[in-house]
Amino acid sequence: MSRRRKGGMSMSAVEMALSWRARAAIEAEPGDRPGPAAAPSPELLASLRHHLLAGETHYPDRPGMVDLRRLVGAALPGAGYPERGADGVLITASEGESLFVTLLGLGAGKGASYTGSAPGRHSRLFDWMGLVMADPDAADHEAPAFDYTDRAHDAAQETRGRVERDLSVPRIHAIGDPLFRSDAAAHSDDALAKVIVIGSLDGLAAMQPFRLGFVAAPPKTLAGITRWKQASSICSPAPSQRAALFALGVRP
Repeated sequence: MSRRRKGGMSMSAVEMALSWRARAAIEAEPGDRPGPAAAPSPELLASLRHHLLAGETHYPDRPGMVDLRRLVGAALPGAGYPERGADGVLITASEGESLFVTLLGLGAGKGASYTGSAPGRHSRLFDWMGLVMADPDAADHEAPAFDYTDRAHDAAQETRGRVERDLSVPRIHAIGDPLFRSDAAAHSDDALAKVIVIGSLDGLAAMQPFRLGFVAAPPKTLAGITRWKQASSICSPAPSQRAALFALGVRP
């Protein structure tokens, strides 16, 4: 039997599925939680997975996606980053897609240079887009388009001997899949407030076979990235469509 709001409107199935613990994580003020953020409830994940398997679209503002974005934003302090609201989080199909749309949103075109970590597991994407590590010996090298850190690996080892990092440009941190896994107390570094964080949600086993990803950034920065994320669905052929447009030189 569905609950009724004032005015006689029924609560959605997704809203009813949210556990008390998940709602507490959504509604708590920053700094109110001494421990790790709550993981998405099994009911919420089951609802999202059901609709995705049915081929239904999920716009960013549909109830289930809004809830997932809020929970991802609330979990960021567990990885050392400032908490974000739903307007600072974008859900994607994978960490790879998160990186792709972020680079496009930053205008990193063919030949653009960057500082920081070697691309590692994302090297094929960097090579396809024609991105190059900044050369410290080049006499007329251009300013880098972004600084990249792969926090899922030993980035410090990968950056030794390379060009000095330019932290005045947009910074991207690829963190892999640490969210909702750690029991460590939440903490965040205010110095990372402007960093664009990308990662995967592979740890949400209830979502298999979908391997979701996310981008977390200041809302104004995220708005430019979101233009490259097809709004209609996270399981559509949108990445291939964007790749074709990029190859043809089309920009939003």
